[in-house]
Amino acid sequence: MCLTTPALVFFLNLVGAEIVSTTPDRITVHASSANAHWIALGDRWCAMAPELDCIARFAATRKG
Repeated sequence: MCLTTPALVFFLNLVGAEIVSTTPDRITVHASSANAHWIALGDRWCAMAPELDCIARFAATRKG
């Protein structure tokens, strides 16, 4: 899912700054169940949840 910068700023104001960390090209929301990563792609910010979830599931099957 991708959002414009104003839409992402609105969302981040709702969740609260205390659970958000940033770098120039990534915003991470530290939620209770998992971290949500937003990556800058042009003029939009896109959530990396599907990709990271897939990586985590693959890693779990390789351990087991």
